Amino acid sequence: MIFAGARRASANKPIMHNLPGIPLHTLPSIQFMATDTSTAFGEHSPDHRIDFYAMVWFQEDAGTHYIDFKPYPIKKDMVYMIGRNQVHSIPSLELPRAKNIVFSAEFLHRIEEPYLRQLFLPFNDNGIQIPPDMLDAFSQLFNLILLEYRGEADSNLLLTYTTALFTHLYRFTQNAPALTAEDDARMIKLVQLIEEHYRENKPADFYADKLGLTAKRVNEILRFRAGLTINRLRDQMLLIEAKRELFHRQHSIKEIAYNLGFSDQSYFARFFKKHTGISPDQFREKDSLEFIK
Repeated sequence: MIFAGARRASANKPIMHNLPGIPLHTLPSIQFMATDTSTAFGEHSPDHRIDFYAMVWFQEDAGTHYIDFKPYPIKKDMVYMIGRNQVHSIPSLELPRAKNIVFSAEFLHRIEEPYLRQLFLPFNDNGIQIPPDMLDAFSQLFNLILLEYRGEADSNLLLTYTTALFTHLYRFTQNAPALTAEDDARMIKLVQLIEEHYRENKPADFYADKLGLTAKRVNEILRFRAGLTINRLRDQMLLIEAKRELFHRQHSIKEIAYNLGFSDQSYFARFFKKHTGISPDQFREKDSLEFIK
């Protein structure tokens, strides 16, 4: 199988849809893109969601970028794995030098090794530092991906090279605990369920039932892999949406509270301050990202 349009891909870039609220970047009519010149997200300064998966390998020290409104350092040879629906921004005048691959959910699901898909779960945002003694090997693998992408763009070969690249990245995470294939699939499904229902204040049992497990068992798996519980993961997603709404100033705080499923504004304010240390009003008053935690 060859990706349609891949030989013209150098002229393509993710498309930004300026819908109400936060912009959404989507891939053009191809499943895979690679670049060694800069980030492949198009406009980078505003907060934007991505409707694909991305590996960003920074080539220089250049300040800070934000994933789901949290600041992370832009450091030479640091790699970040950004998952579908996450919010990203690089608030600088110029893009830092970076090497990137971006690809669709369909491509990700073709990766057979479950522990590699864990790299894109939303609690793995801290970045992965490439060890100095592995830089040459990692660069060679990336160059193979880039060469194939710019040439025949055979999907099977791109999948093989990308799997090898991600295997090295997983090793660099210092052997984080791996899930079984079954539990990996359940965690991915859990994230999807919470993304669909987090505004509805569903209890932990609701999500566990959908997975065919008890809430206790799901929480055991989550704690093992990420030190989280179902409720904590749901609260994280609520908090991200709350920050997005406050930052874009399109609705009153009362409207935001209602839209996110809170029974009243004061309950929302307590929730927000508990998790950020500041009130929604204080957050909204800031014109920069310095208070975003």
